[in-house]
This record gives sequence, structure tokens and C-alpha cells, in this order.
Amino acid sequence: MLILVVVMVYGLTAEAINAQDGASVATPPSITTIPSDGFNLKVVEQPTPYYIITTLDPPVFNWFAGTFTNLPTDKEVTIGLNMNGMDQNINKANVSKWAQLKTVMTYADPTQYATYEWFQKDEHGRWVSGDPLKQGKAKYAGTGVLPEQHVIPKEVAEQFLSGDGNYWQAWREVDQTVAVESLNIFRIKQRFALPQASIAMRVPYTYTYLQQFLAGLEQAKYPDVCIDVIGETPEKRKLQAIRLSRAPDTTDLAARQTVLLVGREHANEAYSSWMVHNVIAAWLTSREDPTFEPATDWILIPIQDPDGSAHGNYNRQTNLFDPEKKELAAEALAYANYFIDYVNGGRSLDLCITLHNVEAGECPNIFCPVLSPLPYELEPETKLNTAVFTNLKEHGLLTGDPMTCWEKLLVQSRLTIWCNRRFGGLPVGYEVNDRYPERRLNLRQAMEMGALFVQSVDAWENSEDGRQWHARIRKVVQRRALERKSYFELHRLTPNERTTYEILIKGF
Repeated sequence: MLILVVVMVYGLTAEAINAQDGASVATPPSITTIPSDGFNLKVVEQPTPYYIITTLDPPVFNWFAGTFTNLPTDKEVTIGLNMNGMDQNINKANVSKWAQLKTVMTYADPTQYATYEWFQKDEHGRWVSGDPLKQGKAKYAGTGVLPEQHVIPKEVAEQFLSGDGNYWQAWREVDQTVAVESLNIFRIKQRFALPQASIAMRVPYTYTYLQQFLAGLEQAKYPDVCIDVIGETPEKRKLQAIRLSRAPDTTDLAARQTVLLVGREHANEAYSSWMVHNVIAAWLTSREDPTFEPATDWILIPIQDPDGSAHGNYNRQTNLFDPEKKELAAEALAYANYFIDYVNGGRSLDLCITLHNVEAGECPNIFCPVLSPLPYELEPETKLNTAVFTNLKEHGLLTGDPMTCWEKLLVQSRLTIWCNRRFGGLPVGYEVNDRYPERRLNLRQAMEMGALFVQSVDAWENSEDGRQWHARIRKVVQRRALERKSYFELHRLTPNERTTYEILIKGF
């Protein structure tokens, strides 16, 4: 007699049929992914209940993240990622760069702000939140074995505790990773405690998270923090910059130095956003450090390309100011107008820094991949690198050589180089890397790296080298102001009559 049994597995209906002996064997539902901001892993095949094959959508060579549901919890699961066909122009998808990559996972909801909070025990045994927006008693999360938190279920929360019991975050490294270089396949092996989990190359930094953070920042109403909405993307996401300044109202604006720091020119390089974020965090927490009084102003762009980051793209907006493009990106005009207005207001852009991140083993925690081929820029660049790298090395981070780079060039169509060519700011690029096999960084260590970076750049700006560079920039800004005035008079233009040529090519 044929017996048909309908059972519930993982909260879903599964059909179990055994026509030969009448035994009921539950067939679990297929493992699938849940769409999420910036996540790109897709399940394409499930040969067994414990093995899935995934791909990346859209194809990309340097980022993966996915939230999986219907995961078995009784045995180890293998997630295979086939990187064949994921090349991006000259960038090859090659898992040999991931030979020692330790990816991360969480059972928390990656769309929740609290999923990215970390806790450290202080000398009194209290758990202290690393969220820079929390003040007073709100910073403390109990004195138990684990912090009081609500994103990871209590029965599995201990898995996310550090070995010494003094640090906790909602992301931990997976059990095992294997780079099969001969097949260009990367395998993640994990015994899951819950049927839903997220896995990523590194802790994500999403547009959703940025909006949650900025909402809290606005609510706090810090007098030295201003959030500017520069414009919006074709998909109606905000283009945003955070301005930091502790200058008194009486300060001569021409005397102030400004650092522009941009993350996510390559839209899926998440750690570059964490570095920008951690500069903001360092600024906020420096109120508790009387020895640090920053004299430099900052303009911070955590995500240059919000649409690209939301879809997991790589270089949608890299060459934003390419004059040969047939269609002008909406973001180009918005960014150009913003920085033109800033400089026209009597300010300068002294440093124009863009941040990127490598995949894992290509470089240490910070490295300068490109140096200017122009001698008058090369010397201050290498001196700045020396100041930054020396400070970071003294605190246990691994750095490149200040004068060694992959190549010397200036890519004119990129945002920071566009600012450099129009306003004279020193162009600097850094690759930052939290997944370097010899020194992997958790979220607390990444925040410490951001604080050291702020201190190093601020110290250089106020050194003799920095002051000399600022004097040079002031001359560039003054000359530009005269050229702009003469140009408008010659062509009988007002600022409201500017064309895209005057804005993008001339920088007027």
C-alpha cells in the first residue's frame, strides 16, 4: 500500500514518499537566499541537502555576501562559490587571493543597525558598547559573561565571544574556508546552529546601515557635525557628506585646512566605508580625550556610489568625470557643484584622499597603491604616508612602505583627482585591509585604526610640511578665484548661467 505523509520541516511543508516500504522520510526545503542591500550570492544548484553551489549576481571579482535560509542544522554545510566568469575587465576573479581568507557570518538581521555594534569589557567588568552615538548609561550592557544585546539569540550568543571573554560582536569567522585554486572555486564550511544566517567576505557596510547611523547622528545634534545632502542618485538614494569642524565662529576660514576622505568609489569595497565611518567615530569619541583637539576640518563621504553599493557593483561610478562619456552621471554634477561651492566660500581642500580595499592577501592593513608622478606632489605624499604608517605600525598594524607603490599616475576622471586638478588638494589613495591573513581586524580594532588615522593626518596637517602645503593650496585657490571672475566677465556669465562645461571642465 502506498503511504503519503506530509510533514513540516523548517516551518515549511515537505512531501515524503516511499513507495517501496511505506517509510516516511522528510525532504527538507531547498536552501535559498534572501535579497538584501548590497548582498549578491545566489544559489544555482543543491546537489545534496548539505552542499550548495552559488554564483554572484551581478558578476564581480572582489565581494560576496548572502543571507541563507532553510539551512540544515544537524550537519556541516558546504557553500561552494564558483568564480569562473566573474572577471571585470582587467580584474581577474582568482581565488588564489583568498587562500587564507577568513570570511564572517552572523545569525543577526543584517538590515538592523545593532547588528554592527560591538562590546568590550572595561576594567570594572562592565560591557561597554562601541557605538559612538551611545552616551552615559546607554553605553553599558551589563556585567555578565555576555553583553546584554538583542540581535543574536541567547542560545548561540556565546559563539560570538572572543577567546579571552572580553570582546563580543555579532559577526564571527566561519568554521572553515578552502580556496580550490585549480578549479577557481571557494568553499565555505559551517555547522549552523540556526536555519538562517548571513555570510560575507568581510563585515558589510550597507547604504541602509549608513542611513540608520546618520539618522542617529542628526538626532544627537552635535554642534561640530553637519550632514549635507549633496543630491540624489538615479534610483533616488541620497548623496551625502559629513562635515566635521571644531573651528570657532571667529576663525579665519582661509587659515583652516580641510581633508576630503572618500569611500566606495568602487561600490562594493565595504571596508573603505568602515574606515570613513571610524573617522567619524573617532571624532565623536575624542571628546573624552583631552589630548586630542583636531585643528583640521574633514569632509567625509562614506559611500560615493550608493546605487552601485546597493546592487553589489564594482566600478559603476569609478570614472565619474570622464569627459568622453556620452551620458553624464547625475552624481558628477552634484559632487562638482558641492565642492565648487565649498571652495568658493573661502575654504580649501588640502588633502583629497580616496580609500579602497583589497580582497585579502594582496596588501597589509594599509598601503598606498598609487603615487603622483608630479615631483611637487610626490614629496609631500611620501611624507604624509610616513607619518600615517609610522603611527599605525607603532600600534601593531601592518603597513606598506611609504615610498613603494604599484604605479605612479593620476586618473583625471576620478572624483578626488578632479578635486585635485581644480582646487589643488594633494591626491592620496590608500588600500585598507581588515582581512589580511597576518593581522585580521575585528570591528573594535578597525575603529582603533580609524582613530589612529585621524590623529596621524591631523598631526601631519599641522606639521611644518602640512603648513607649507596649505600655503601652496591657498595660492592655488586665490589664483582660481581670479580666473573664475575674469572668465565670467569675459563671457558675460553669472553663476546661475553656468553650463556643464564651466562646472565640470573648468571647475567654476
